[in-house]
Amino acid sequence: MISAIVYNSCTGSCKKYAELLSAAIHAPAMPLKSAYVRDGGKIIYVSWIFAGKVCGLEKAAAKFNIAAVVQVGMSAVSDKSEAVCREKNSIPRNAAVFCRQGGFNINKLPLPFKLIMKLKCKEIAARLESKGQLNEQEQATLTMASTGVGEPPRWDIDDIVAWAAK
Repeated sequence: MISAIVYNSCTGSCKKYAELLSAAIHAPAMPLKSAYVRDGGKIIYVSWIFAGKVCGLEKAAAKFNIAAVVQVGMSAVSDKSEAVCREKNSIPRNAAVFCRQGGFNINKLPLPFKLIMKLKCKEIAARLESKGQLNEQEQATLTMASTGVGEPPRWDIDDIVAWAAK
């Protein structure tokens, strides 16, 4: 049983996923900075990624019993996303990992990240434009990279809810 959904959100996507999960599995959603869970209860940790790292994961792992990690980024999710997330963040096999595409708003980023992402968005857009045929997540990423704002094609939590029900 999941005691809480703990999230770390920069532009709002992680908070949205946490709230959707909270409503679906009937566990409170709390921001990392003020979250409290009793008696070592299990949590789902939802956070954004930067350079492949799940932001705040080390702090959350030191404070909570993490049963699952939900990484949220602007890029399309691939078959390799879970393995890459596990490797880059040293997530143990006993914790589930879910990768999601979130929304993006460059204007909500802190200044250092905003400057970095202005450059990265140009690289991302150029790579996707040269690819040709894009799936819906890649198209959403291209829109985000080209305009600085955007949403994923869908906010899907079904597999996370099914996992939590086990």
